[in-house]
Amino acid sequence: MRRLVRAGPLVFRDPLLLCGALYLLLWSDASGFLRIGLYAAVLHELGHILVYLALFRRLPVIEVTITGFCMRTRGQALTRGQTFLLAAAGPGTNALLAAVWAVRMEQYATIRGSAFLAANVLTGAFNLLPIPPLDGAQMVRCLLQSSSK
Repeated sequence: MRRLVRAGPLVFRDPLLLCGALYLLLWSDASGFLRIGLYAAVLHELGHILVYLALFRRLPVIEVTITGFCMRTRGQALTRGQTFLLAAAGPGTNALLAAVWAVRMEQYATIRGSAFLAANVLTGAFNLLPIPPLDGAQMVRCLLQSSSK
């Protein structure tokens, strides 16, 4: 049985399972690297949210599941350009953060700083894979649709 909990624009699927798994993972994360990876993922989604907010002047519905975050756009009329821009916003945010952190690391390098840089590179690169429902698949679909017309 799937449970939904709504909190404004956030929709949590199976929140008990999500919170339990997150608690166990964070409890066993003595190094703190999982926290850094989750932070990079949240910033990735924030990039999508900010572009959506700029395009439509309202917050999107964000679904939080055990597998991650997903912005619901079904029923929303999006052009190919808007879809491409929304999909590119997450990896673009990670690339921007990685670039800023790389410059910062030239001045003062730390292990956590290196981990944050790596987490942003990996999060952005992973989401560029052309596998649905990742951002890369959305971007490729938009490019193929525009080239076929």
